[in-house]
Amino acid sequence: MHRSWFVAVLLLAAAPAAAQEQPDPKTLLSQATLNAIANQLSGAQALHNVMEMCPYERNRPADEYQGTYREAAYAEAKAKEYGFSDVHIERFPLGSKQWAGEMAELWVTEPGTPQLITSFRDVTATLATGSHSADVTADLVYVGRGDSADDYKDKDVKGKIVLCSGPVGAAHNLAVRQFGAEGVVSFFNGTGKPVDRPDQIGWSGIAGGPGAAAAASGTPAPKTTFGFILSLRMGLDLLSRIEKHQHVKVHAIVKATEYDTPMQVVVATIPGDGSTNEEFHFTAHLFEGIAKQGANDNCGGPATQLEAGRAWIALINSGVLPKPRRTVRFLWVPEISGTRAYLKAHTDLAAHAVASVSTDMVGANQSINHNSLHLNQTMYSLPSVLNDVSRQFFEYVGDTNREKLHNRRVAYAFSNPIVDPAGTHDPFWYHIEKFYGSSDHQVHLDWDPRIPAVQFGNWPDAVYHSSDDSPANQDPTQMKRSAFLMVTIGSTIAGAGPADAVAISQVALGYAQQRLAADLGSALLSISTSTADTLNQNYKEALNAVGQAYVREGAEVRSAATLATGDKDATASISSFEQSLRESAPLDIARVKMSYRLAAVRLKVPIAEAPALTDDEKAASLLIPTKKPGIETQPFGPRAIPGAPPPPLTGYSALEARNFADGKQSILDVRNAISAEFGPVALSNVVQFFRDAEKAGTFTIAEKAPEPVGKKKAQ
Repeated sequence: MHRSWFVAVLLLAAAPAAAQEQPDPKTLLSQATLNAIANQLSGAQALHNVMEMCPYERNRPADEYQGTYREAAYAEAKAKEYGFSDVHIERFPLGSKQWAGEMAELWVTEPGTPQLITSFRDVTATLATGSHSADVTADLVYVGRGDSADDYKDKDVKGKIVLCSGPVGAAHNLAVRQFGAEGVVSFFNGTGKPVDRPDQIGWSGIAGGPGAAAAASGTPAPKTTFGFILSLRMGLDLLSRIEKHQHVKVHAIVKATEYDTPMQVVVATIPGDGSTNEEFHFTAHLFEGIAKQGANDNCGGPATQLEAGRAWIALINSGVLPKPRRTVRFLWVPEISGTRAYLKAHTDLAAHAVASVSTDMVGANQSINHNSLHLNQTMYSLPSVLNDVSRQFFEYVGDTNREKLHNRRVAYAFSNPIVDPAGTHDPFWYHIEKFYGSSDHQVHLDWDPRIPAVQFGNWPDAVYHSSDDSPANQDPTQMKRSAFLMVTIGSTIAGAGPADAVAISQVALGYAQQRLAADLGSALLSISTSTADTLNQNYKEALNAVGQAYVREGAEVRSAATLATGDKDATASISSFEQSLRESAPLDIARVKMSYRLAAVRLKVPIAEAPALTDDEKAASLLIPTKKPGIETQPFGPRAIPGAPPPPLTGYSALEARNFADGKQSILDVRNAISAEFGPVALSNVVQFFRDAEKAGTFTIAEKAPEPVGKKKAQ
């Protein structure tokens, strides 16, 4: 070792502890309170909850269908033990019978000695949900992916069992229902990583019937037999036998049934102090299909909420945290359908909910899964300070649970570790992201009146929707951190009074400035990288993006007033912060115009600083779409169908188009709003989307009279 370097190390080690060069971020809660919350929480207990509810995926016994599911019974009992209030299970009609597998085996009977390939007893995911009972011995025929009619050309599959590499449901629809096969064996794994995990079996199923509407009209149910799902290794082994020109015969035995059983929703609360009838909701799904019983997706969500609630109640009882102003309601549900059923049955509670947090897949070991915890914020049509409160605590955990190079003279350690003794010492990786649906927060966001809701969950997940989703892939440390986020976010929102609402609006103002700067940067970049052909359109979109950003961010700051409990002084203070934000808009618009003028000169494009509306835009500005009252729509728009003309809007663009259509904004306004959120959208597509909705009877479109020529809109 070089002597000078050795001396430097000694001096470094001997130096007194200095102030951190990168201090920990400040939050709305004091450091003492944050420490007390972290010390009270146990990730090990959260993992124990998972192990009691979902130790492994199993054949659920009949008495659970006729009584109470294991997960629901445990959550109810534990919530009572922990001191939650109003703990009970509510039951709601399911709408159809619940499928249940009982027994399934797949054997190779020829050539050679009979060999068991897979068994429902050992891996419940191996039987496709929706399968019917069967006992069939037949030749095995490989058809490639099996999800296209072309895969069956020149192949005789009638009376045989099909082996395929494509989705079991799509293959069953063709092989069995169209070409007369007896059943399907698939080694498709669309949600996992089969090359990395060759023994993993992905959950999947067979659509079993025509749906309630078709059944009521007398439409016969399509033929349904069975499907087996194999791992990549199992599937390639069978395929190799066929490729060796062996005559492979298999014996498939399936026993499955259905039960008349309701949905089960476990409810528990932490009561408010009585000062308001408002509520704050936590949701997490105990069930994602009754057959599937994954540890991370999603027993981990309710299990961690149980621990968060236990700790929160203990902190209230010890005086560390005050009793929340708002009742905190926990809903542990069948995913989406259970949340929707509960809110429908309790519209009074939904009407008073100020915000909601959904935790979906929050306990995964980040090293095993190479993932992070994502905060998915509300969509642009519903800006909320819930985003900013949540983001602040995510950033706190991330910043204090990593080693900071600048602080190495203080310690080679986390500055405020949230680490469970039974867990890893991994850093906390996280991402703050735009809205993503597909979980229980979507129900709150779609409600009427709409309820701001965020979700956090791990992604990617190497064991997602597969036979590998077991407690072994979870980490008590990450579960403790997730519970910490639940308590800090929940106590801040549920406990906020007038002064707190003003403080929260200032946090929102700070984050708004960051987002506005990012939007301005993107707008300027789109202009500066334009060609002569694209400059004017890019400029027009840049003006729209920056203008829409100020509308969005102003609404986000203003939303803090929903927590002010009607206090006029607090509401006025929040309005003043919103107004101060608006004062920056003219300067940013001037910067966009400056960038445009420079680009126009450089590209030798005639300058048109005030873009005029096209005839189509003028027409769309007079069309006001309004959703018909009482009409329920799906969260997303029409799906793209192979071979069919593409729908005008799909996915989140369709979702947000409906959200922005509030009976006040024109179709042009809606187009501009979703273009700022997702990127430029063709106006003609938005017009067609609402015309289609009008024909479907879900929207009306009113036409307002054009403004008199020469009259200018008020600025």
